[in-house]
Amino acid sequence: MMSRKKTLLAGVALLATTVLLAGCSGGSDGGSADAGSGGTKKITVATNPSAQTAPIYLGIQDGIFAKHGLEVELVPQTDVAAIISGVASGQYDFGFATVVHVINANANSIPIRAVATVEGQQKAQEEPDEGNALVAGPDSGIKTAGDLGGKTVGVIGLSSLNTLAMWDMAAKMGVDTKSINLVQLPFGQMPAALASGDIDAAVVQAPFIADAEANGATIIGKPNVETFPDMAVGLYTTSQSYIDANADTVSDFAAAMIESQDYATANIDKAKETLVTNLGLTEDAAKAAKWNTGSNPYVNTEGFATAETLLTKYAGLAKEVDVNTLVWPGALESSK
Repeated sequence: MMSRKKTLLAGVALLATTVLLAGCSGGSDGGSADAGSGGTKKITVATNPSAQTAPIYLGIQDGIFAKHGLEVELVPQTDVAAIISGVASGQYDFGFATVVHVINANANSIPIRAVATVEGQQKAQEEPDEGNALVAGPDSGIKTAGDLGGKTVGVIGLSSLNTLAMWDMAAKMGVDTKSINLVQLPFGQMPAALASGDIDAAVVQAPFIADAEANGATIIGKPNVETFPDMAVGLYTTSQSYIDANADTVSDFAAAMIESQDYATANIDKAKETLVTNLGLTEDAAKAAKWNTGSNPYVNTEGFATAETLLTKYAGLAKEVDVNTLVWPGALESSK
C-alpha cells in the first residue's frame, strides 16, 4: 500500500500535471469575463455542495449578485482538487477550496488566491450538528478521537482541512496518525457508509451530520472548532491571472459574497429553503440544516498559518509558502 505521504504528494503532482495540460488545451487563459445580458458579467463558480453554500444560493436567487453586475453559473463539484485544477486552468472563474488546497497549490507553483469566505470564519463554538463533526459508527466501539488508531475513517479528501484537524485531534490523544486508514467519500455518502460498517468513523459536514446521527452514529468531536477557531478556512478562490485581467469582477464577486452572507443571516429560513432546490434535501432536512451565521465574512491569514504547520507535521509539506501572498488583498478586513 502506498504511504500517506506518497499518496498526498502523488495527488499534488497529478494536480499540477492536470493544470499544465489544461493550460495547453485551448481553454480560458484568464481573459476578461464574458458580458452577459444588460451588461452583466457571466462567471462560473464551482461549489462543494453542503449547508455552508446557502449564502451564495440565496444571493443568486434574490438578486444580490445581479445587483453587483454578475450572472452566475454554479457548478456542483465534490472533488476540491478538481475545482482547484479548473480554477487554475480557467475552466472555472471562481471555486471553493480550503486553506489546505490553496497552500498545496501554491507550494507547487500554482498561483491560487483566496478572494472571499464561504460562510465567514470558523466559530470557536458551534452546535453539534453545525459545521463539521467527527462521528463514530454505531458498532465501531469508538468513543473518542483517541480510539481512531487502526480504524477506517471517511473523509472528503485525503489531505483536506477536515482530515488534518482529525489527525491533530487524534495525535493529541496519543494516536499514531499513520495507523488511521482513510477512505475518500462525498459527505452525502458518509451516513450510509457508517451505518453499514464500511467505515468506522467519518468527518461529516452539515447537513449530513443529522443523517449520520439518524442512522445511529455518534458525534465524538468537532475537529475544525478545536483546530481553526476564529479563522477563515472555507474559501472562494480564483487564479492570479484572473485577478490581473478581471480586477473589477473579483471586487464585485467578493462584495456580493459579503452581502449574501449578511443577507442569509438576516433571512435564515429563506436561505434554508434554497437547500431543497440546490442540494435535494427534504423540507424537514433543510429546516434542520445549520451553517455559520452571523460570522465575520472577511478572510484572514491565521488559518493558512495553522494549516501550513499541520501540513508540514502530518502530510510531509516540504516547501513553505508566504501565507500573506495567498489572499487577494481586497478580501482582508484591514483593507476596508
